[in-house]
Amino acid sequence: MRFVVLLVACALLVAGCAGEEPTTYGPTTAGPITRPKTAAPEPAPSQPEIEEPTETAAKTLCELFSTAEISARLGLPVREVVAGKRGPYSVCTWTTVKPVEGGGIVSITRGDANQYAAFSQEMIAEAKSKKARGRKQLEGVGDEGFAIGASVSGVPIWYAAVVHADRLTGVQLSGAGSKSSVGTIKAFMIEVLARG
Repeated sequence: MRFVVLLVACALLVAGCAGEEPTTYGPTTAGPITRPKTAAPEPAPSQPEIEEPTETAAKTLCELFSTAEISARLGLPVREVVAGKRGPYSVCTWTTVKPVEGGGIVSITRGDANQYAAFSQEMIAEAKSKKARGRKQLEGVGDEGFAIGASVSGVPIWYAAVVHADRLTGVQLSGAGSKSSVGTIKAFMIEVLARG
């Protein structure tokens, strides 16, 4: 009898448990997830402001030398630097405080190395228009470079262009009473490249 009672108790227990289990198994379906609507759109992720590369490059280039240093190189007092852009180039220009014959000027121009040939032609044409034709290779300065200029009617006019480290760099030193010469333009170019 005990065996029968035990058997009946087990059967009732199994039947009770079976009634609580789900009869089907498998994936379930859920409705779409709804999110409450807000009046304001979600803010866009904040991004830092990015300056134009040429403006940044010109500002950095123009900070390589102080006005006093440029005055010393030219041998004439110059005004504060003017940073700008000329076509694809970043340009820094210092002009003499007092107007001088031949326009006392110092400039540094920077661009990509692939612009070297075009820039060189522009510079040669400008030098020749001022009758400055003495071209000299700048050996040991950058990967490739030259200077062109002369003293025209007593006014030294010198330009130089160099390609180095995937960059084009051009410089100009000119003006009556200035220290401009092939030696000073080469020394100035070496210093520009060394500073950045």
